[in-house]
Amino acid sequence: MPLERIRVDGLRILKDVDCRLHPERNYFFGPNGAGKTSLLEAIYLLGRGRSFRTRQSRRLVQHGRESLSVYAEHRGAAGDVQRIGVGVGPDGLEYRIDRRAGVGVTDVARRVRVDVIDPSLHKLVEGGPSERRRFIDWGVFHVEPSYLDAWKRYRRVLGQRNAALKAQAGTEQLATWNRALIDAGEVVHRAREEYVERLARAVTEVGGRLLGSRLEITYRPGWRLGLGFAEALAEAGERDRAFGHTQVGPHRADLVVSVDGVPAADEASRGQQKLVAAALIAAQIRETHRAAKADVVLLVDDPAAELDRHALGRLVTEIEALPCQLVITGLSPEGLPVEAGCPVFHVEQGRVERCYNESI
Repeated sequence: MPLERIRVDGLRILKDVDCRLHPERNYFFGPNGAGKTSLLEAIYLLGRGRSFRTRQSRRLVQHGRESLSVYAEHRGAAGDVQRIGVGVGPDGLEYRIDRRAGVGVTDVARRVRVDVIDPSLHKLVEGGPSERRRFIDWGVFHVEPSYLDAWKRYRRVLGQRNAALKAQAGTEQLATWNRALIDAGEVVHRAREEYVERLARAVTEVGGRLLGSRLEITYRPGWRLGLGFAEALAEAGERDRAFGHTQVGPHRADLVVSVDGVPAADEASRGQQKLVAAALIAAQIRETHRAAKADVVLLVDDPAAELDRHALGRLVTEIEALPCQLVITGLSPEGLPVEAGCPVFHVEQGRVERCYNESI
């Protein structure tokens, strides 16, 4: 269910922000540097445990402050209001749900699913495989929460096998880690492969509307095509020993993205890459809603960046049709159509004020 209220204090320049949110559309306008993106970062931090602009949460804390806080009210599936808080202080990141401590980001992420479309979204296309693996893993987690346990198990066994390789472990000891890695890796691989197969249909549909071209995605498992994981691991055995770490496996997987049969990272312009990446996010939201009947909070930061008027129009039309709660920023209402009856907020020097409200 959507967020009903968001309070932020001490995150970058934001001061005592308190907003009641519309379940469908929310618009935040203001000049550059006013704090619009920081507000989106606060919501993203709540649902993902990090900012979409930096991995170091301490950098979000306002200069001269020791900590920041983000508080949200969220209506659960049963209709009850859940109170969720996250703070960043000297001891790191801390979450609370209904004042209960000892919870983590995954506990919140199961309740509040967050995605973002921002000016750096093109990195999903032109960046390294880790960006796209993270995209897949969050998508699988949002429709199959138990996937997280399988992914954690694989990462743990991978670390143990790498340690054994560096220690030049014997054949018998390494065989034990091989079996454990194959068992864990196969679960991760199958979940990702099945998810991408379902997602691909939505990607092609959305890509056609946004790009007017055929957008396709293909999952590469992290080893040579035509082999199973066990075969690939056996084939790479000598190289693994030589390099001291595991050369093949789900940790080397990638998502191949192509437009009309050509890799999007090679030929597409920056604006086209943004539309391609936005199509991936939009398709993922549709798949989450279809498979898990779950709502997503979509954060859209300055959608006009890198796009001409026609491309912007297609993007806005697409995101406004998504089954999600939209929180969108821009320089002014003149550059972005505002849906009647939805709240508009003005952001200036870290303060947020509601401009008008035509009955939510």
